[in-house]
Amino acid sequence: MKKKKALRYILSAGLLASAIGGSSTAVFAEPVTTPNGPWIQDGQNISFAGLMSNEQLEKQLKQIEQTSNGKMVLEQFGTSNDGNPLYVAKFGDNDPNKKRVLVYTQIHGNEPLGTEAVVELMQKLSSGSKEAKAILDKVSVWFVPRLNPDGTANQYEGNPYPTRYSHQTWNPEELGLPADTKAPWYYNAAGSERAPNNDGNVVYGIPGFDLNRDFHPDYDFDIQEEISKDPAKVAAVLNNRESNNGSKASLVFSPETRALTTVIKELDPDVAIDVHHRGFNRLSEEDSRSVSIQLLAQFTTAPYVDPFNGKTYELKPEVLTLSKKVNAVAYEALQRGNSSYGAIQKYPIVNYPGSGLGAIQLNGTATMLIEIKGQTQTLGQKQNGMLKETAKIPVMAVLNGLADGSLEKADPAVYDAIPGTALGISPGDKHTH
Repeated sequence: MKKKKALRYILSAGLLASAIGGSSTAVFAEPVTTPNGPWIQDGQNISFAGLMSNEQLEKQLKQIEQTSNGKMVLEQFGTSNDGNPLYVAKFGDNDPNKKRVLVYTQIHGNEPLGTEAVVELMQKLSSGSKEAKAILDKVSVWFVPRLNPDGTANQYEGNPYPTRYSHQTWNPEELGLPADTKAPWYYNAAGSERAPNNDGNVVYGIPGFDLNRDFHPDYDFDIQEEISKDPAKVAAVLNNRESNNGSKASLVFSPETRALTTVIKELDPDVAIDVHHRGFNRLSEEDSRSVSIQLLAQFTTAPYVDPFNGKTYELKPEVLTLSKKVNAVAYEALQRGNSSYGAIQKYPIVNYPGSGLGAIQLNGTATMLIEIKGQTQTLGQKQNGMLKETAKIPVMAVLNGLADGSLEKADPAVYDAIPGTALGISPGDKHTH
C-alpha cells in the first residue's frame, strides 16, 4: 500500500481485556468485594439484557445515520463466517488533507462496552455541537462497532453466552492443505470460554479463531494465493512451532479480519482505535484500587520477517514516540478531574505482529491500546456507565488533539511515567495465558 504520509497514528482504544492479552499474563479476581468492585458472586445471575444484540446494534446504527443529516454514512463492508453483516459508520471520507481515524471494537465477542461506547460517540459526532463540528472539520472518523458478531451472539445451553472467539472450524483440506496440517496457534478447537468468576471453562462447542491474532503486516497478503502456489510451504509454517506462535504474524484465515483489512487500506488511517476488555488488577502493592483502564503504546518488540515474501517489518523509533504521545494525551484526559480513573496502568508490552494493532503499527502508524476491566462473564453489566466513559474520554481527547494540533505537542515522557502492571485484586487471583 502506498503511503500518503511518513507517519500515522493509531488509537486502539482497547478494552484489551483479551484483545492483545490472550497469550500474555492476565490477572483475574476471586469473587470477593474489594475497592472499586463489585464482582460477580458465586451463583449470582448475570444479566446481559442491557447489552445490544446484533439486531439491536444494526437498528441503532441505521437510526443514527437517518438522524445525522448526512454526517454519517453506514456501509456494510463484509460478512462474518456465520453470515452476520459487518458495518462501518463513516463520518467523512478518506480525504488526505484531513486526519483520518479508524475506531474498531468488539473483535472479541465478550468485550461489549467498546461497542456501547462508540455508539454513544457516533451520537455525539452526529449532534452538530460546536465540539463535533470542530472535530469533523479537521478529522474523518470511521467506526467499525462490532467485528465479531458471531462470538457476540454465542449461546450456551440456550442462553446468551458471548465468547472471545469467532465461529469457524479449521478444515485444512477445504483450504487445499494436507489433512494433518496444524491449525494456527490462536485457534480454539474445543469451543470454550472462561466461566463466571474465571473458575474453570464453559464448553459451548463451536470452534473459532481469536480474531485479534489473525492479521498480517502485509495488507495485501492472501493465504489462499500462498496455498495455491505452494501448499507444502504453508503447511510447513503451520506445523512448525518456531513459526506458528504469537511472535510470528498470523495468516488471515477469517473473513472478518480480511474484511477489516480492506477498510484499513481504503481509509489509510492516521489513527486507529481498537476497544477491548481485560481482567482485574490492583494498582500496586500499596494501593489496592482496582485498575479501571490500562494503556499501551507498543505491540512488537522485534522485527518480523515474513516467511513467504522475505520482507522485514520493523517498528520505527519515530512511530513509537508518536504512539507515546497519543497515550499521553489519553492518560492526561483520564486524570484531569476524573477521580474514578485514577487507577491507570500500562498494559504489558507484547510482541504480536499478527494482532490488529501490531500489523498496523508495523505499517508506520502510532498506536494506543486501552483495556478496561472486566468481561461479560466476570462483571456482567456492573459499572457499565463508568466503564464506557473509560473508553469515550480518551477517544474524544485524541480526536480533539488531532483536530486542534495539540497532540503533536504532547510529552511522551508522560506515558513513560505511567505505572506498569502490578498485582491482582486479591491473594487468590488466578493467572491465565
